[in-house]
Amino acid sequence: MAEKKICVHRFPGFTDDTCPREFDLEGKTIEVMETVENWVEGEGSGKKHFFKIKGDDNQLYTICFDKKKNGWFCL
Repeated sequence: MAEKKICVHRFPGFTDDTCPREFDLEGKTIEVMETVENWVEGEGSGKKHFFKIKGDDNQLYTICFDKKKNGWFCL
């Protein structure tokens, strides 16, 4: 599956290594109900923060913040 750019909604005080509370994907807002797993790959400007989450639609998603691209993506 190709990565899709997403818009995230965050808690105050958010940092790159904090999972968002919800995100918009293909015109739908998905609330994060549970963080199943999280990990980091790369270093410096190539660092990516990954989150495997369960959405309020009961689907599992893998989302990541790509520091080099300065954006959030759903994989």
